[in-house]
Amino acid sequence: MGVTANLLEEEEQERPAQMRSSVRFPLSLPVRIFADAKQYEAVTDNISASGVLFHLNELLPPGTEVEFLIEIPEGNIGPFETAAVHCTGRVVRAYSVPPVAFAAAVIDQYSFQ
Repeated sequence: MGVTANLLEEEEQERPAQMRSSVRFPLSLPVRIFADAKQYEAVTDNISASGVLFHLNELLPPGTEVEFLIEIPEGNIGPFETAAVHCTGRVVRAYSVPPVAFAAAVIDQYSFQ
């Protein structure tokens, strides 16, 4: 892990837990992000009730309005069931640890599909 990643981890650890509005769950799920008339393929790193951190191949700057679909594969909620969560929100934090870009987005609205 590079110096940048170590500094980011230290920053996350120094942020008081009480500043977080909800518990984060370390889930790695496929996600399709739509922003600025473009589609991105990504994977979640963690999810909470109020936001998500995902990694992708391209940096999305803070302030970017996003719409995304988190896919829950078969077997995670039932033996033959799949689901998806459709969300809208905005990127509030972004950074890169080459070759991967990370974006943290708040979830303003969501619905299950």
